[in-house]
Amino acid sequence: MWADLVVTITAVVPLYRVEPYLPDLLRSLDAQAPGPYELDVVFVDDGSPDASARMVERWLASTSVTGVLVRQDNAGVSAARNRGMDSATGEWVTFPDSDDLLSDDYFAAVARFLAVHADEIDFASARLLRLREPRPDPEDVHALSFRFAGGDRVVSMRERPDVFQLNVASAFFRLADLRRAGARFRTGLHASEDALFVAEYLLGLAAPRVGLVASASYIYRRRAARDSAVDAFRTDPRAYYERFVDGYEPLLSGCGDAGPPEWLQSMFLYECQWLLPVQLTPDGRADVLDDAQRETTLRALAACARHVTEKRLFEYDATALPVESRLLLQVLAGRSLPPWVGSYASRRRDGVRLSTPVTAGAGIRLFDEDGRPMSANRVERFAPDYFGQDVLQLHIADVDRVPRRVEVDGRTRPLVRARAGEGMTETTDRHRRAVVGTWAIPARQGDVRVWKPVTDPGVAVRLRLRSVVTVAVRLGKRAVRRALRRRTL
Repeated sequence: MWADLVVTITAVVPLYRVEPYLPDLLRSLDAQAPGPYELDVVFVDDGSPDASARMVERWLASTSVTGVLVRQDNAGVSAARNRGMDSATGEWVTFPDSDDLLSDDYFAAVARFLAVHADEIDFASARLLRLREPRPDPEDVHALSFRFAGGDRVVSMRERPDVFQLNVASAFFRLADLRRAGARFRTGLHASEDALFVAEYLLGLAAPRVGLVASASYIYRRRAARDSAVDAFRTDPRAYYERFVDGYEPLLSGCGDAGPPEWLQSMFLYECQWLLPVQLTPDGRADVLDDAQRETTLRALAACARHVTEKRLFEYDATALPVESRLLLQVLAGRSLPPWVGSYASRRRDGVRLSTPVTAGAGIRLFDEDGRPMSANRVERFAPDYFGQDVLQLHIADVDRVPRRVEVDGRTRPLVRARAGEGMTETTDRHRRAVVGTWAIPARQGDVRVWKPVTDPGVAVRLRLRSVVTVAVRLGKRAVRRALRRRTL
């Protein structure tokens, strides 16, 4: 079908302090399998002080790959990508990072997909694998890898708002479309410039369609030295709030009376996945922020959360965003806690622990089976320290037995009992899924990736069955681990 069609691709590669990693990318470019494509590479030396540019010059003189080296004073990765985009000549353009690498059939697989589906899509996305140094082999562990469980396919982002794109390294765009839209990478940002580039481009389309190329693997390197831009952002205060103040909030609020599309709301919630849960961990807490910066971050999150509907906030299922984080965003947005939010009871050796999310100042009462007020052996009430917020609290009560009824400000809360072996994060996520009507393995503390079957009717039956089996096996393993824990108690 595609034998007579040749896809032309320009890869724009910024260079800055990547001398130890660049040889792997160059070797992977040399190793690319032939296919229905023509490739040229635009390297942009962003004033790199090491030997990266000289390395590329030597490689260009010896390789059969068509390429050019462009030089500029150091201006950041966004400026380098803009410069490379201006020099691109292919029908399609992509932006691989210089410290990553590509599978041997990467461009051939993408070209075969584009040759068939180019007229059906607005951009394409390759499967992203992670190389976690010092481990030698890439792993399929990316948080959004569920998108590719259905094989190569075309997906409407309007119909499936959890299928979105935040990076440009593994994405392919029509160069003419980018130029017609005036798409440019924002300079001066310290995080999420990729995601905002993608979002701004797609907001110009009524119903964006993404081509998911599961057969092409982009290999993202997690450096053992932890010196990449992704690793460094946690030490820069601006990275916590700048992307929201100058990026997401203007995009969300600028969508008019119809409000932002759900896929854009999902992109914001994905960013929150990496920002909120870790604040309760010793290694992830944003100690780099002073009190004023923590308040700025909360205001920025609140400004964005106001444009996320309650429906999208609790139906979002791309990652395992904890219910507690969702409830915080709900309250920051100026909304009450949904009436389905429960009081969560877990059995302990000396009784029952009752955990009830409430807004600050809310009154809570427990009642026994006879309808009489019930006292607790111990009560604790605290605000989880998400950047010093004080609007969402957890009411913890240790009681002898499960109460008959729990009231918060005079309204009865659903009473949800934890299953044996469940942690509170798992219990609340299971309850949320039951309410919104989605199915997957309930998330545990620290989970990011969501395990759920592919149900899309357009996906081949064999792939749907394989994903169901995968989820069933993981569910079974979790049940076995629970049973073993119960035996040891």
